[in-house]
Amino acid sequence: MYQNIFETLAIETTLTLRQAGSSKKWQEIGCFFLENYLEQLSKTENFMIGHIKAIIELGDDRFIRLSSVALNKPVNCEFNGTDRQNSKGHLTFNAIVSGVDKKRNLQNFHLALARTCSVYEMLTDYRESNQPEVTNHSCGEVDCPVCHDNHEHDETCGH
Repeated sequence: MYQNIFETLAIETTLTLRQAGSSKKWQEIGCFFLENYLEQLSKTENFMIGHIKAIIELGDDRFIRLSSVALNKPVNCEFNGTDRQNSKGHLTFNAIVSGVDKKRNLQNFHLALARTCSVYEMLTDYRESNQPEVTNHSCGEVDCPVCHDNHEHDETCGH
């Protein structure tokens, strides 16, 4: 019997809005992030989703749960707690997928996070701990921490 091999990706990071946002705004941000991750994932052929889950903790007992089990189904987004303004949210992300190697899956996460931070003018404290942030090459190029592609030293990444 054929069995798919599922790879896991688990990441924690803090997201910071420039101006505090309502819980509804944080739900919008979470859905946007997960939809972007799914969009990146869909560029891979023959992949399968085991589950994709995220939680954004807004302090105290307030949190947003997000999940997806398939590309053709909407992202499930549920808020628990009382609505208050918040400038920080703690994101815990967990994906179990097959047909996508770990490096590509991490790149999918980076691209989705970078796009979300750009659109919502947020900052994140996420740093990939198992690789150096910048690797100098003898040809004068640098690995981009977002897309892991090479860019000239003075060229900025469009992500």
